Amino acid sequence: MDRTDVEIVSLRDGDWETIWDLGRQAFGETTPFDPELPAVEADRVVAAYDHDRVMGTVKTIGFEMFWNGGSIACGGVSGVVVRPEDRGRGLAKSMLRESFDRMAARGEVLAALYPTTATLYRSVGFEICGSFHWRKVGLDLIPTGPASSLSWRRVEFADPAVRSVYEAMAPGLDGWFLPGDVWWRRTIRVCETEKGKNQYAYVGSRDGVDVAAVNYRYAASKDRLYELGVDLIAGVDGDALAGALAFLASNGTTAGHLETTLPGDLLSLHVPNMQHTSVTSDWPWMLRLVDVAGAFATRRWPSSVSGRIEVDVVDDIIPANAGPHVIAFSDGAAVVSPGGAGKVRVDVTDLAAIYAGGDVGLRHRSGRLEGATQPDVDLLAAACASNPSMPFFF
Repeated sequence: MDRTDVEIVSLRDGDWETIWDLGRQAFGETTPFDPELPAVEADRVVAAYDHDRVMGTVKTIGFEMFWNGGSIACGGVSGVVVRPEDRGRGLAKSMLRESFDRMAARGEVLAALYPTTATLYRSVGFEICGSFHWRKVGLDLIPTGPASSLSWRRVEFADPAVRSVYEAMAPGLDGWFLPGDVWWRRTIRVCETEKGKNQYAYVGSRDGVDVAAVNYRYAASKDRLYELGVDLIAGVDGDALAGALAFLASNGTTAGHLETTLPGDLLSLHVPNMQHTSVTSDWPWMLRLVDVAGAFATRRWPSSVSGRIEVDVVDDIIPANAGPHVIAFSDGAAVVSPGGAGKVRVDVTDLAAIYAGGDVGLRHRSGRLEGATQPDVDLLAAACASNPSMPFFF
């Protein structure tokens, strides 16, 4: 079969169960297909076809990602699958290229994903920009006093208060995002079908206003009745988050630890002895600048940073990003204009890492910023300083 026989198009009606089975094979899932599980729009699933046979897929979930308190339209890439018998033909790259074109048309200037193989995704412009941590925290390490500051009620995960509390918290954390209706409806559906698995949601209020939310499940323990796997801990401010942690710590007579994806620097504000915690899972996530000019223009930047840098962007996948550009920072904004002398040559992968707060000096010393001067390095480091994290898989 020649490559010319392959069509890269939107997923066709009737093939949802097929791509579910492909995903089960690729990722070792055991969950059966659920026809009631909400799905993204068909044009957000790019598929490779050999006539009527699905050879592979790439799915994109739209969401808003936060940087410096401002939201940026982003495409969350997931479900990148190619049948074993069709691998090695460049299908994944072809589907990702088509996905980038569609993201750009929708105004999604960033793309993010959790890689199973960083090599593939670097080859199409992604770079590792952070990690998705599960951290184990002994319940005896969490101060329990703040628990009495909130009034708690048990709810279903579908309760709108759970989502509203999370959405009030997310803008304050770089890399966090609003996952959109499909993600919430899918997660609600999963919670509804797993009610027998000891999963619980609670909302905490202060002076009659909902300010905190948790969603947790019981996990096996070697020396206690159970451990707590906490899928969501959210608070609209520091006191509310402290109250949510203290509420979970009230399980300390029967559970020994909780596991959470809260970023370590945030958690350390509420757990005095962080040295006694441990990371149990550490999965990298990657970022791609789908539209370099748009990614810089729609992000908020430090108002104290002012200056310009002339770059020559290397991007073999998205031609519109490639070539000389001038990036100018001023008054909390950035403008990317085509042209300039292209004094600093930078690959789009390195530009993504710098954009997300990666160590600019390290990249410079490693020869990744050809032609950069120390003032160039200082400008990018000051503008892009960040320590991003992600709260969920998607």
